[in-house]
Amino acid sequence: MKGFFSAALAVTLAVGAGSASAQTVVGSDITTDTTWSSDVVLTRPIFVKGGATLTILEGVIVRGQPRTAAVTPGVIAGSPGALIVTQNGRIVAEGSPTNPIVMTTAAVDNNDDGIPDDDDVNGFLDAWVSGDIFFDDTPKTAPLAPLDKSGKANVSLWGGLVVLGNAPTNLADKCGVGYGKCTIEGLTVPGFDAADATYGGVVAQDDSGILRYVSVRHAGDEIGEGNELNGVSLGGVGEGTVIENVEVYCNFDDGFEWFGGTVGGENLAVFFAGDDSFDLDQGYTGVNQFLFGIMPFFNQNSGAAFGAASGDKAGEFDGDDFGENIGNNVNIRLEWDDADADATPWPLSNPAMYNMTIIGSTPDGANPAVSPASANRGIQLRNGFAGEVLNSIIVNTGSAQGFDIDTGGTPGYTTPENATAGIVALVSSTLADGGAIPGGSPEATAIANGDAKTPAAGANVVNGAFAGLVDEDSTFNPTGNAAGKLASSLGTSIDPRPTGVVGVGGGVSSIRHPEATYRGAFQQTAPELWTTGWTALNVAGMLVD
Repeated sequence: MKGFFSAALAVTLAVGAGSASAQTVVGSDITTDTTWSSDVVLTRPIFVKGGATLTILEGVIVRGQPRTAAVTPGVIAGSPGALIVTQNGRIVAEGSPTNPIVMTTAAVDNNDDGIPDDDDVNGFLDAWVSGDIFFDDTPKTAPLAPLDKSGKANVSLWGGLVVLGNAPTNLADKCGVGYGKCTIEGLTVPGFDAADATYGGVVAQDDSGILRYVSVRHAGDEIGEGNELNGVSLGGVGEGTVIENVEVYCNFDDGFEWFGGTVGGENLAVFFAGDDSFDLDQGYTGVNQFLFGIMPFFNQNSGAAFGAASGDKAGEFDGDDFGENIGNNVNIRLEWDDADADATPWPLSNPAMYNMTIIGSTPDGANPAVSPASANRGIQLRNGFAGEVLNSIIVNTGSAQGFDIDTGGTPGYTTPENATAGIVALVSSTLADGGAIPGGSPEATAIANGDAKTPAAGANVVNGAFAGLVDEDSTFNPTGNAAGKLASSLGTSIDPRPTGVVGVGGGVSSIRHPEATYRGAFQQTAPELWTTGWTALNVAGMLVD
């Protein structure tokens, strides 16, 4: 492996009180094999490309500068720091349970008032320079609260993490960069090279690298006009890629979004995403297991929504993008004997999402410290989705349904039609404290599909019998303690393990962890949660060990 100076313009600078180690400032793309062994500040969107592998060692903090100029179509000046792994690049970021890799903002707070600085009052946060104090100065021990001390959301403070691969999507060629390909949302094209933003292909087993014990926080700024980055964007990523123990905390847009591809993952956590916690579309076919999401129960103190829509949905699962931003842009299947096309989106959406635990936006008790968010949906299936949600627990969606099916998609393959065809199912799962599922609805059909696949002990439980999670009330003052940080003194200790015995058993086996036939992301008798030691809420003492 080669060092920084072989791959990027990098300058190591001394720091102020806001960090314990030197910062390496990176302002050029990674084009040869490079290792980051000390903390890094990204001055702009940094692309890993040209066959290079970027290795990030455990414990490294990667900070992205905040936006410094308005979003202008085709102009990249002023874009926030972000990390983009292109189709011909690779990332190996392996933290550990006690020493994770943290990706966060380089915004500053030199007067230590718990609000990121904008000293020149130009509407853009001040970028860090040597000697400044980071706003998120203690991410390993005392993470920032979801809101700053003024009550404004701590989101969009930098770009985020993007990984682009060569695995299939069901996009056609309307994007203009090749059949089954597109450019990832959030990047200005033109402006950035379209090749650096392209994803999709025909390599199902494509390998984009390894992400283990990585925490992505306070991201989601716009790099392209009207397109915010997700915490972790996965475009056409292949199943040769390893994604395990990865967290997104306080992002403006979605937590994780899969744009097609085949990659699976496990132990994925999203806390307080502005839009959807988990979002998948464009013919995604991966298998994920053990997913934990907590939706924001709060808006900003002004009453404005937190993030994109104050936690729109826990999951937005699409089969294709028919009728959405790209329009009718779906690969159609060809019959091999006569090349006649049929209307099936290809590849047909077919993900399996095992062992999800979702805590919704409607807590058990009121919290007078905040402007509350509205009741938000749990898992919504839409636009021709086909696939399954299995062994999962969704609680506290209030008046909204924990499981919801929408219309839309290629005619003949809409999600309601797919439910009728038996290729959409909620399997061995529990919905509690949410809106009623209408009788005779597509949701009811999907629930019946799941029950038919499991013995009676594995039947779905909908707003009945389930005793709940040990402590599923996530309410606290989201502006944090006096310093604007998360802390156990805020008075909550979320315990997402199920209590009681009814409604938690009878699950089905998966190809990833066939032994995990219980419901939810955490076994009822688990002595230690997989979130321990590396997630923001656990480090702060607000998520039980």
